[in-house]
Amino acid sequence: MNAKKSKLEQQFVSVASDDGIQISNIFKDIAIFVNGLTEPSADELRFLMMKHGGLYHHYYSTERTTHVIASNLPYSKMKLLKSMKVVKPQWIVDSIEANKVLDYRDYLLYTSESRTQPKLPFKTNFTTESNSNRWIARNASDSNFLSEFYNNSRLHLISTMGATFKEYINKLRSSGKNVYPGLETLKAHVNERLSRSTDDCTVENCKNVIMHIDMDCFFVSVGIRNRHHLMGKPVAVTHARGNNAHPREGADPTLERKLYAKKYEEKTGTEMRKDHWSKSLNETDSMAEIASCSYEARKYGIKNGMFLGQALKLCPDLKTIPYDFEDYKEVAFVLYDTVAKYTLNIEAVSCDEMFVDCSEILSATSATVTEFASILRREIKEKTGCPCSTGFGNNRLQARLATKKAKPDGQFYLKPENVSDFMNNIDISDLPGVGSSTSHKLHSMGIRTCGKLQALPLHKLQSEFGNKLGETLYKNSRGIDEKKLVFTNVRKSVSAEVNYGIRFQNDTDRDKFLKQLSEEVSSRLAEVKMKGKCITLKIMVRSKEAPEETAKYMGHGLCDYITKSCTLSSPVFEANSIFREVLTIINNLNVKAKELRGIGIQISRLENNAVSNNLKKFFDQNDKKTLVSKVTKTFDNANNREKELINMPSTSKACTLQSDINLADVSISQVFFFHVRSY
Repeated sequence: MNAKKSKLEQQFVSVASDDGIQISNIFKDIAIFVNGLTEPSADELRFLMMKHGGLYHHYYSTERTTHVIASNLPYSKMKLLKSMKVVKPQWIVDSIEANKVLDYRDYLLYTSESRTQPKLPFKTNFTTESNSNRWIARNASDSNFLSEFYNNSRLHLISTMGATFKEYINKLRSSGKNVYPGLETLKAHVNERLSRSTDDCTVENCKNVIMHIDMDCFFVSVGIRNRHHLMGKPVAVTHARGNNAHPREGADPTLERKLYAKKYEEKTGTEMRKDHWSKSLNETDSMAEIASCSYEARKYGIKNGMFLGQALKLCPDLKTIPYDFEDYKEVAFVLYDTVAKYTLNIEAVSCDEMFVDCSEILSATSATVTEFASILRREIKEKTGCPCSTGFGNNRLQARLATKKAKPDGQFYLKPENVSDFMNNIDISDLPGVGSSTSHKLHSMGIRTCGKLQALPLHKLQSEFGNKLGETLYKNSRGIDEKKLVFTNVRKSVSAEVNYGIRFQNDTDRDKFLKQLSEEVSSRLAEVKMKGKCITLKIMVRSKEAPEETAKYMGHGLCDYITKSCTLSSPVFEANSIFREVLTIINNLNVKAKELRGIGIQISRLENNAVSNNLKKFFDQNDKKTLVSKVTKTFDNANNREKELINMPSTSKACTLQSDINLADVSISQVFFFHVRSY
C-alpha cells in the first residue's frame, strides 16, 4: 500500500509538470485528502492542487497528508481524524483567489479554535432559561472534560514530557546497544582539523565536563518555524488571541490583584513585583498566561508567565500564536535522539532541557568543547529548525549558569580557572533554590551577588537559613555543586492534577470527577508498571474573600491549599481502590463541592507492579472451569494431608506436612482472590 501511494503521488507530480498544468506554487508542501462529497468536487480539487503546486492523495496517510478536505463528517470519522487538520474546501478556493495560503483555522470543520480567538476546544451546551438563551461552557462536570483538558494543557505537557524522556533514556540505556554514530562524525571532524593545523594543539582537560542544553524560547521557536512572517517580531504563545470584548459578570481583576498582592506580602514579607501588575488589569484584560515569548518581546519587559492583558499594554504590537502540542513532541524527540547519537549519559529535565556528561565524548574523540558544541548545536538546528544554547562546566550548577550567559543561540564554556571570577557577579536569584523569600532576606542583609554572599562565613549562613540551605548557599555561591547527574530515573510518585474548569454544583458531580481522576492515575500507574501505598489528595478551595467568578475564565483564582494523605497496608494500583480512599479523605474534610477550584491525586511509596501483572495475566488466561478445577484439587490435597497428620506422631515429617497444609491454605485463598478479581 505504501508503494502504491508513492507511485500515485509520483504520477500526480509528473502529470502536472509534463503537461504544463502547474502555474503557481501556492500550495507547495501541502498535500490534501478529500473525504466525502464536497463543493468543489474531489476531481476539481485534484486539478486545483495540480495547478497550484500542491499534492492530492487518493488514500489518506498520517505521515504525508497535511490537510483533510471535507464538508461533513460522521462522528466516528471525526474521532478517527481528531489529530488532523480537517478543513472546508472553501479554504482552497479562497487561497487561490488571494494568491496565498490563508490561515486554515478560519476554515476548520469541527473545532472552536479560530484565528481571532484560539482556545481550548471544549464543546458547549445550549440551554434556555426564562426565555433567554445562554451558552454554558464545558467544565469538570462534563464526562469528556478530563481528556480534553490533558490534550490542551501546557503544564500537563511539560510535566508528562519530562517523565516521558526520563523513561525514554532509561529504555535506550537498558537496550544495551551502546552504538554512537555521532562519535565517528566528530572524530572525522577532529582529524580533518588536525591535518590542516601546523601549530601545536593543546588538549583540553576533559574530566567532569558537564553540558546543559536548553532550547531557546521553545514554544515560540517551534511555533514560528512555518510562520516566517513572524521572524524577528515580538511573539508570545498563549491560549488567548487578545483582550476580551466584554467583561464577564462577577469578575473583578482589580480585587483579585489586591488579594494576590496581600497574600504574597504575608508569605514573603515583601511587596509583589510590579512587572506582573504595573497597571491595574481592567475587566476586559485577558488573564491568559504567556507560556513563552520571543527575545524581541522580552525587550518590552514581557516575561514568561505574565498575563496577556498586561503584556499587550507593554507591547500593543505583540503577536500571539496558539499551542501546537504535537509539534513540541516531535521536536523534543528529535532533540533527544540527536544527543543520543553521541552518548546516553543524559539526565532528562524536560521536553526542551537536559544535562549531559561529555567527559567520555571528548576523551574518545579528542574534540574540544567548542568543536563539539558547535557541531551539536548546528545539527540540532538543522533537524528541528529551532535554535538552542549550551553551557559547559565542571558540575551541573556551572553548566546551567554558563547556558544563561550563552543565550540566545550561543555556547559558553566556564573553565575551572575562571570559576572564581565568573561567580562574583552572578545574581543570587540565579542560584537554584533561591526564591523570592530567600532573595528578600538576602537583599535585606545587603547581599545581591554571589561575590557578596561569599563574604559571609558558613556558620552565619546556617544560623540565618538553617544548616542545609545555609551550606548550599555557601557552596553554590562559589560554584560548588556536589549533586551528580542522574542517568537512570527511578519514579517516586505518580499523579494527576487539574486546576482549571473545576466547577461542581453538588457532591455527585464532584464524586464523578474524582472517579475519572482516579482512573487517570490508575492508567498512569499501569504505564510505568508501578503500585503505591501512600495516597495523597490535594485540593484548592476558593478563599473566603475571593470572588466566586474568577478574573481568568474558568481559572482557580485565589485559593487555600489543603493536602491530606493516607497510608495503606498494601500497595494498590486499581482505580476503584484509589477512588475509595480519596472519597473517604474528601468526605472527612467536609469542604463544599461548589468551593472547589482544583483537585489532584498523587500515589507515592511506589513498588514494582510486574509480579501482580504477571499473576493477573496468568489467571486471565484460564477460564472459570479451569480455575474451579485447580481450587478443588488444591483443597482435596490439603484435606488428605491433614488426615495423614492426625494419625502421625510429632516428627520432622509431620512438621513438613503441616507446612504443606498452611501453604495449601494460602494457595486456595490466592486462587479464590484472583477468581473474584477476574470475573
